[in-house]
Amino acid sequence: MKKPCILMLVSICLMCVSGSGDLPAQGIFGNKVADTPHNLRKALNMGVADLGEICVYCHTPHNNNLQIDAPLWNRETPAGPYSMYDSPSIDMIIAGSATGVSLACLSCHDNSIALDQVINLPTSQFGQITLQGGTIAGCASFCHAIHNKTTFEGTVIGTDLSNDHPISITYDPSKDEKFNPATNGVIGILRLYGANKDQVECASCHNPHDNSNRPFLRMANDNSAMCLTCHDI
Repeated sequence: MKKPCILMLVSICLMCVSGSGDLPAQGIFGNKVADTPHNLRKALNMGVADLGEICVYCHTPHNNNLQIDAPLWNRETPAGPYSMYDSPSIDMIIAGSATGVSLACLSCHDNSIALDQVINLPTSQFGQITLQGGTIAGCASFCHAIHNKTTFEGTVIGTDLSNDHPISITYDPSKDEKFNPATNGVIGILRLYGANKDQVECASCHNPHDNSNRPFLRMANDNSAMCLTCHDI
């Protein structure tokens, strides 16, 4: 009786990871991603190679990058080094470098790895896709074009994270009374990451699959509602 359930689960996973060259996207997240800036097939005119699918720019069903805490990750681990946020008013501990799922975000947004540079190229009905000249293109023409959020709603953060909201920080309200408590690794609807479920990472505030609350916020921030989920001012 378990076999049909297992087969169904595998089918759902593959649908999530694989799209179709003819359809906008398939699967649980694909339909949401298709009309957002994270559909990199919309950036082909900016030099990003057409990999034939939507999800494959980030995910692969096999032989994924195990160093990054993101499902079936299809991109290399960015090397940094990163300049982390620091302030005399911070009492919580910030890691010396970006960690966890934030590295998945930075593998695109720090501008060190081309957007179409993936670990596993997809296969189509005609066999494995090969890029023109056998190289991955697109980083210079695309990332530089979207610098400072001028085009394609994109953001090049770079490796200097000192002026961005702190990431890879241990959320510990006992060190600062102006923060709301977490319960089982969750503050409201915002999730904490890491082995102890106490790390604030990029994905704590951003959902890469859903741009209903731009830019990919996990909830609307009207009247700073999302900020006040954690911050008690």
